[in-house]
Amino acid sequence: MLNNKLKYLWIILTLSLILVLLTIFIAAMIIKIGPSNFIDKCLELLESKRETWVILVAGSKGWYNYRHQADVAHAYQILLNNGLRTDHIIVMMTDDVAYDIENPFPGQLFNSPTGSNVHQGLRVDYNGEDVNSDNFLHVLTGNKIAMQNIGSGRVIESKERDNIFVNFVGHGSSGILAFPKDYLYADELNITLNSMYKSGKFHRMLLYVEACKAGSLFDGILSESSNIFAVTAAGPRESSWSIYCSGDDDNETSIICLGDEFSVTWIEDQDNVKIGVFYPGQVNEFFETRTVLNHFNHVRNLVKLSNVMPYGDFNVGQDKLSSYIGKPSGVFSTNFNHYNTQSSTKNNNTNEKEKNLKNSTKLYQLSKNRIGVNNTMNKRKQYSENNKIMKNIMDQIFDAILQGVIKRWPGFIGNINELKKLPRNLPLNVFPCYRRNLDLINENCFSLPKNLYALNAIHIFFNLCTRVIDSNEWTQVQFDVTFNEVVLNVCSKNSTFSNLLKMTNIY
Repeated sequence: MLNNKLKYLWIILTLSLILVLLTIFIAAMIIKIGPSNFIDKCLELLESKRETWVILVAGSKGWYNYRHQADVAHAYQILLNNGLRTDHIIVMMTDDVAYDIENPFPGQLFNSPTGSNVHQGLRVDYNGEDVNSDNFLHVLTGNKIAMQNIGSGRVIESKERDNIFVNFVGHGSSGILAFPKDYLYADELNITLNSMYKSGKFHRMLLYVEACKAGSLFDGILSESSNIFAVTAAGPRESSWSIYCSGDDDNETSIICLGDEFSVTWIEDQDNVKIGVFYPGQVNEFFETRTVLNHFNHVRNLVKLSNVMPYGDFNVGQDKLSSYIGKPSGVFSTNFNHYNTQSSTKNNNTNEKEKNLKNSTKLYQLSKNRIGVNNTMNKRKQYSENNKIMKNIMDQIFDAILQGVIKRWPGFIGNINELKKLPRNLPLNVFPCYRRNLDLINENCFSLPKNLYALNAIHIFFNLCTRVIDSNEWTQVQFDVTFNEVVLNVCSKNSTFSNLLKMTNIY
């Protein structure tokens, strides 16, 4: 009897010791690799591997925006070579640049002066008119019904255990990401992301956003406990910058750029691994230890022209970067001819990148074609002069609307200069008013999304709305009526500014 009791006691003590050791092991592993990566390891053991879904978006169109489509095409090649499945990568871009009449290399795109064709093998799911904010949100949220008979119809079909990587490259302004014919507002994006989080549409999400004032989409808006982490090319009140540029400095419409600094930097960082900068034995160690935050800090230090910014849930930053962009199976790629070492290792010096641009045959031909195909010097000059005239008209329209509102609401008079400054914060309750104001201008004056120059001034209308909402003197209804009357008077009833609805491509 005593022997049996000792036997049972021994079993209990042994199991307790094993449980304690297992607990210590689990705790040590979580501390070492992070909770999310630990769960990934467990899922792999249970053969329920976490999958990665990706959506890549170039939010602009036209030859002038060459760089955006080149950035996205190159990102696609990187993800493909990092082992991500093609049926899990969705690409949205107008895809009008590769075959543009001004392209001296038909069907090809280059993201670096010494780079290879990044358009090769690119699978575009949504192009042309299908590139808009509604379709983007439908694809992101997995709304198959909404995308029936549109493009490939493919959407993000992530489950609660899966990760999502979103890469947007294009233009932006305060609280706005621009698409060719419409805008995506920060409140709309935030509502979508929160809804996806609450519905269990993903495990973790990482966003890389390349646009001017991209930080304004997330600053003070994106939750710090939503399993979503956003990295932006620029802060809320600054521009992001293009790189690898050439053209006529006296004619900005002739300048062509192959990439954007933030995008080129994070993408070429991945290229460094594949072209042999690392010894074969270092590659696996590189991807096993490189976290999202490691990568953010690395890229932030290399980007010189803007401040790369982080927002949202920093717990995501502890995840392996490979959980979102994959990792290569070997040092060298078999699917894509990558950049040579000289081009890829210049990330640490933006000025050095610019020095050798004039020696690039590709870039010279691209910029020469921008100002030379089927054009005489006179036509080139005429286009530039017309662009300046239309920019001046747009400035006059914005100023006339602002002055018209101020005359009716004298309380604004002392705040004119403040209204023209970039907003320091963007409360979500201001966006409905902001959207209504811009919609009125779109409908009665000219298309804001089709004229990128407008992005420099539209924050004025956010400031107007903020003043109204914060004021005790006027109601929102009163302001809406007034703003509507002013816009109609300026654009529809004023012969000077009428018939501008067809105005496009003013940069």
